[in-house]
Amino acid sequence: MKGRGGKKVLFGTNYPMIAPEKALHDLDALELEDSTKRLFLSGNARKVFKI
Repeated sequence: MKGRGGKKVLFGTNYPMIAPEKALHDLDALELEDSTKRLFLSGNARKVFKI
């Protein structure tokens, strides 16, 4: 996701098997730029679903 993939990936979990809190626990370990993190967590979904 550090390259062009940041604009192509959506955050998701296998809820209820994996809670969102657990899925996000090590997000900082990926060392993503803030802009990429925003796209991953909500921006890309907003674009896809036009919300």
